[in-house]
Parts: sequence; structure tokens; C-alpha cells
Amino acid sequence: MKSSITRMHTAYAALILTALTGCASVSYGDKNVEANLKTLAPVVGKASLYVCREPAVWVGAGARSTVIVDDKPIGTLKPNNFAHVLLEPGEHGVKVKNSPGGESGILNVTAKAGEVQIIWLGITGGGFGTLTVDFFSNRIEAEQCVKKAEYAVPSAQ
Repeated sequence: MKSSITRMHTAYAALILTALTGCASVSYGDKNVEANLKTLAPVVGKASLYVCREPAVWVGAGARSTVIVDDKPIGTLKPNNFAHVLLEPGEHGVKVKNSPGGESGILNVTAKAGEVQIIWLGITGGGFGTLTVDFFSNRIEAEQCVKKAEYAVPSAQ
């Protein structure tokens, strides 16, 4: 009887661990590139777009989110990660595909040459809502998110 309970606990633990870790893996970019990106320097003639995922404790902490800009993945993020892409000026669509989970709606951004935009990726509703992309409430929070996070790049699927 005791061994069947132990096996059941082990099975539940494995199931929970699988659910928390998700299926997508996170790949990290070069540390020198990361250090340069953290200066948040504008690029002449291009728009610089960062997507930063804030820390998470319980809800969504294990989910991996692939950030997609104009239908191209720019990085798979877990909490405390950011992705970056240079864009031509104009309209662009940003969304996330969660693993486990589905896709968010599209956040439309207008990119201007020489501009640095930072998009928020996190959980709405004080940690009990949905994982989504949106604009940060202020520039200081946005910059701090990037400066405290690790640079992630697209994962090999």
C-alpha cells in the first residue's frame, strides 16, 4: 500500500513539473550582445523593439512564451528574460505563443526610426489573469525590466 502511494505521489510530482516547465525551451544570446542591448541605444534608421517578461512567482512562472513580431519569432522567454528585434519604421504586430497554452491577441505598435520601444510581457490581474503583451505603464519600469533580465533568442524547435 505504501509503495503505491509513493508511486502516485511521484507521478503527480512529475505531472506538475511537466506542466510548470512547459514544452518550449529558452535559448540565450551572446553576453556581449546582451550588454550592448542593455544600453538601450537607438539605431539610426531603424526602430529598436524590446519585449521584456517580468518576474513571476506561481501563476505562469513555468510557462515559456515565444514572442512573435510580424509572424517571425524573436525569442522564447521565461520570467526575467527579454527579446529584441530591429524593425523598419511603420506598423508591426506583436503577439505571444505560450507553452503550455495558446496565443495572445496582436498588439499593434507603430515603430519610428531611431526610437526604442519596450513592450511588457506578463500576467494581467495581479498574477491571476492571462499571459499577454502590452505597453509598460512608464519608461522607468520598462528600462529596469530589460536591465535586470537575460537576453533570449529564438529557440530551435
